[in-house]
Formats: sequence, structure tokens, C-alpha cells
Amino acid sequence: MSTPDAEAWAEALTMYERRYSYVLVGPRDHEDWVRDVAAVMRRETADPRSWKWIDVDEGEEERLEDPFFPFVLPPSDPEEAVAWQKGLRAVPRTSVERLLVMLSTTWLNVPSERAHNDFETHRPELERKARVILSRFPVETSFHTNAGYPGARTGSHTDPPDFYEAITGCTPLSQYDWDLGLIAVSGTELGLFWSFDAT
Repeated sequence: MSTPDAEAWAEALTMYERRYSYVLVGPRDHEDWVRDVAAVMRRETADPRSWKWIDVDEGEEERLEDPFFPFVLPPSDPEEAVAWQKGLRAVPRTSVERLLVMLSTTWLNVPSERAHNDFETHRPELERKARVILSRFPVETSFHTNAGYPGARTGSHTDPPDFYEAITGCTPLSQYDWDLGLIAVSGTELGLFWSFDAT
């Protein structure tokens, strides 16, 4: 798939507009990309292409009181930042489409979505939009998630993770107890795709 334009990108992001989600993309300015994650969480940067963001709490009371809300910033100390990064798991590109779709579901759980929201009817359109989002990031991009899946902690899962299966846990990166997301790290950009259970 060719790289999307601003219109195609904005249309693809509509998959996240019906739930509490963020989509933020900033420039890759540091060798240590955790510093770029912090800059995006602080909204110190803007999309390098001036494309659409989803920042659902912009202007809300919580944001005025805490400019990082709802995120908890990664530590600035290098050793602590390494420990923070260990809470993330590398994800192969082949699994990212389904991860992006899962992040758009009501329960952040595809089995529940199948049981209650007629997932299979919406699936082709969600997957099409996920492919548009993924096409922004070149093949050398690395992907990282805080989502748990079978064998993630022990490294015993030999097959690529399938995010249409039940999520087994998470390492929260926000002020909420349950959040799931994706960090895309290319040579020039960093994308943050994050969804929250704010109940």
C-alpha cells in the first residue's frame, strides 16, 4: 500500500472516534526514542506532516490541571527509562494491523467485541483503516506495545501475537488501571496510539 495523504489518514483515524483513544504523531528527534515518547505525551511537538491528531482531552479540566493527562511520563533518568521500556514488548509488523483494530474496540478485547458488537460485520472496514494507518510507517519501523498476550512475559510464545485473541494484561502507561497502546518508531517519526478503560 502506498503512503497515505492527509485526507486518507484523517479518514482512517475515524475508527477511534467512538471510544476514549489518542492518536499522536511527533518527530523522531533523539536516538533514545523514549525521549520522543515523552515529548509527544507532553504535546511539546506537532505532527511533522501537520496531519490530524486525536487528543480527546484537549481543553478539558484534567488537562488544564495536568498537562500530561492522562499519561504518566516516562522517567528522564536513563537507567529508569530502560526499566520503563522493559514494560513494552516488541511487536512484528505482521501483528500491528490487528493490534490497531483491537485498540478501536469497545472493550479493548476482540472476543468481547465478537460476542456483543457484531465484530465480523465491521471487521473489513476496520482492517482497511488499520492498513492505511500502518502504511504511514516504513518497513524499518519498530513497533512496541504494553499489551499482554500468551507467552509475552516469558518469551515462550513462538508465533507472532494475534491481538484478536484475549489480552492477558497490560503495563499501564497512564493514570488509569487499564490502558493499551502501540508505539511506532521510525527513523523520522514516532506514533502513539493509545486507548483507555476510564471506567
